[in-house]
Amino acid sequence: MNVQVIMQDGRPAFAVMPFAQYEQLLKKAEMTENQADKLTFPQEVIDYKYDNNCSFIKAWRVYLKKTQKEVAEALGITQSAYSQIENAESNQKSTLEKVSKVLGLEIEQLTLED
Repeated sequence: MNVQVIMQDGRPAFAVMPFAQYEQLLKKAEMTENQADKLTFPQEVIDYKYDNNCSFIKAWRVYLKKTQKEVAEALGITQSAYSQIENAESNQKSTLEKVSKVLGLEIEQLTLED
C-alpha cells in the first residue's frame, strides 16, 4: 500500500494515499460492516460454546431449546446422524445450509472461525 504519513508535532497526523486505494478500503470497511450487521450471536451462545468446548451448531441448538431428536427429525435424519454433525470438526456446506435453515440462522452463524 502506497501511503504517505504526514507528521505534526512529532506525531502521525494524516495519511495520504492514492484515491483508488482509499476507495478499496471504503469498500472493504462497508462489506465488513454489512456482514457484522447481519451476524449476531447472543452471549449465551458464545458462553455455551466455549464453556463446553462444543460447536456453534450445538450451542445454537441448546440456546434455541431444541433437542437433537427435534432437529434430526426436521432434517429427515436420525438423532445419531445429527449428533455426528454437531461433533464433526467440519461439515459439508450443503449440510450446514440445511441445519442453518432448520435452526433459522445464517450459515455464517454456524461456521464462524474461532
